[in-house]
Amino acid sequence: MANTMDKLSKGFVSAVCLLGVGFGMVRNMICTRTYQEDPSAFSNAQIGYAPMVGSTDHPNATLRYLELTWREVEPTEGQYAWDAIEQRYGLAALREQGIHLVLRFVCDVPGQKKHLDIPEWLYAQTADGSWYSTSYGKGYSPDYANDILRAAHHKVVSALAEHFDADGFVTYVELGSLGHWGEWHIKSSDGLVPMPDETIRDQYATDYLNAFSNAKLLMRRPFNIAVSNRLGLYNDMTGHEKDTNEWLNWIKNGGWYGKEANGLSAMQNFWQDAPVGGEFTSSLPMEELLDTELSRTLQLLDASHMSFLGPKAAQPAYSQGYQAVLKRLGYRLRVTTLKLMPHDGEAVVSLTVANEGAAPFYWDWAANLYLESADGTTLSTVQLPLSLPKLMPGETQTVEVVLKEVDLWALLLLHKEHLTIGIVDPMTDRDAVRFAMNAPQQNGRTVLF
Repeated sequence: MANTMDKLSKGFVSAVCLLGVGFGMVRNMICTRTYQEDPSAFSNAQIGYAPMVGSTDHPNATLRYLELTWREVEPTEGQYAWDAIEQRYGLAALREQGIHLVLRFVCDVPGQKKHLDIPEWLYAQTADGSWYSTSYGKGYSPDYANDILRAAHHKVVSALAEHFDADGFVTYVELGSLGHWGEWHIKSSDGLVPMPDETIRDQYATDYLNAFSNAKLLMRRPFNIAVSNRLGLYNDMTGHEKDTNEWLNWIKNGGWYGKEANGLSAMQNFWQDAPVGGEFTSSLPMEELLDTELSRTLQLLDASHMSFLGPKAAQPAYSQGYQAVLKRLGYRLRVTTLKLMPHDGEAVVSLTVANEGAAPFYWDWAANLYLESADGTTLSTVQLPLSLPKLMPGETQTVEVVLKEVDLWALLLLHKEHLTIGIVDPMTDRDAVRFAMNAPQQNGRTVLF
């Protein structure tokens, strides 16, 4: 049925073109084609669910979440375990598949047993933090104001960026490092060494700002340094109404951070320039998030303009909620109208592209119009002057390009050639973005004619 409908659609377009010129010469035709929305939910480049590396729950996800402790990154001072990390997490295979990473570097992950998440050599040089056993779990919280720790952190973050940032493999870096789970809070009410003041915290953030140039950086709260550097934000309590509304209130109004009256700054509409991520809260059952209170979950997502969720993402067993949440994450691009206008032996192509999602596409990847033969061979490529990061939700952009040496008979009437559109991931040099429109998809591209 799909093939039949596609043939009918092509036949209709050809008939309209011919009727428009009274069955005149093809070179005088002006053809217009419109495309309807594809309402389905699907994973797409740089957005969607970001399950833990190695998870099998979301096989189509284009993102994976990688949490690295300082202990595993730098087991010996100045020596980084990249080979072991690459092998342990199968990173080469992920790169080849075109999957990107959400990276968080951490120093303290509460667990069930007493343990250390910073390296032994660093602990030996500092040892002024807090061993703890709290309601969070057990572990060791360093004194982040320690000068030795701060200097070593600068070096390890530089090493992380040198390894991960060059090829765009890491899409997002959630600024961790400080606090339990890297979430920039410490249970100091239980006697642990508290978080350092803003001046020192900013030094940790600056390490990331100076080291990473390709990955998008996100902070847990709208700290002043996040505002001044136009960073993204992440919410690890997604779906929890009280906590998410508090997080949204920080974004709207700023406010207190600990004992600091102005530790947080308002950064409304920051999502227009920088991404929003995070994960589902662990304090609520998935049945509530995706079934009984699904409408609440979706409302909170809409207010947040999120692009990805992970590592705690929706469970596929709750199919309706799983699909509804996935559809709310990130951009949704659609070509709404295409006009083909022959001129002086060439063809002018005008395209209108809409973003019907919750956020822009934050990367300036090349969007191309391709002329292909019937067997899929690319005959010519023209880059479209689309500014994807500036295409906000609810907006459109119309662009024009010229196709040279195009055989209109082969394209419009004989269907021996095709026009396709694609957006190229620089990491793989392959088209990677699916357009949310009812049109055939092949080799990462969307067929227009």
